Amino acid sequence: MMKMTSFRSVNCMKFLLNKCQPAYREKIMKTAINKILHAIKTILGVSFMFLFSSLVHAQNFTSINQKPAQEQLAMDVQNASANEQPDSRYTLGTNDVLTITVQRHPEVSGKYTINMEGKIQFEFVGDILLSGMTKEKAAVVISKRLEKYIIKPDVTVVITEYNSKVVYVVGEVGLPGKIFMRGDTILVRDALLAANLPQLTAATEKATLFTPSDNGKVTLRKVNIYALLYKGDLRQNYVMKPGDTLYLPATLWAKVARFINPITQPISQAAGTGAAIHGF
Repeated sequence: MMKMTSFRSVNCMKFLLNKCQPAYREKIMKTAINKILHAIKTILGVSFMFLFSSLVHAQNFTSINQKPAQEQLAMDVQNASANEQPDSRYTLGTNDVLTITVQRHPEVSGKYTINMEGKIQFEFVGDILLSGMTKEKAAVVISKRLEKYIIKPDVTVVITEYNSKVVYVVGEVGLPGKIFMRGDTILVRDALLAANLPQLTAATEKATLFTPSDNGKVTLRKVNIYALLYKGDLRQNYVMKPGDTLYLPATLWAKVARFINPITQPISQAAGTGAAIHGF
């Protein structure tokens, strides 16, 4: 009895769709599409809430019952003091480009790049080791080498390109990647400014500073970027050295949104295409 009733209802609906006016038919189709879209949104909303609760539960379980992943990787987690003072000096290194000017002697003046051995190939005097020196010290060394050929040489050294020392700022920042240093150290705040500051998706209270060492181990320091930038807590303004990496993770909401977006985007595009076809 139920099957016959359903069959009759379907036939009745087909009859109405075939006989009714086009405008009324479009109205019925529009109502049906809206109901389908509403059902899809409801399903996605329930799925989102379930996913969010699962992620929160997993995060809480990990923080309470498990050791940090850094301990499992045998990395040294140290609460290093922010009292370490930055070094504004810049010592020359590989790939730095220098403009060397010898007054009244343009034949030996010009641009020179420090090679992998830490030397420059200078006119007349051959290779000169400059790696590890300041530009002032380099000028003195070059002057002494030129004294054999020039009376009282007046040498000026200018660093044209700073290429030998870099730190890395990665994650949720405006310009992630290398930051070329203009000193032997750089402060976290200055590195963030060079990386165009954190994005709105950044978990600014959960940043991590990674510092490698010669023995292969990595020192980790937790950095509260929010406290540093928006509350003026200079204790978080750690000194970064060449090779250090500052990582800003994404917030939980940002991760969930990135997970959901590939699912909802095709549905939204399909709904828009259907509406355009039916002239809604």
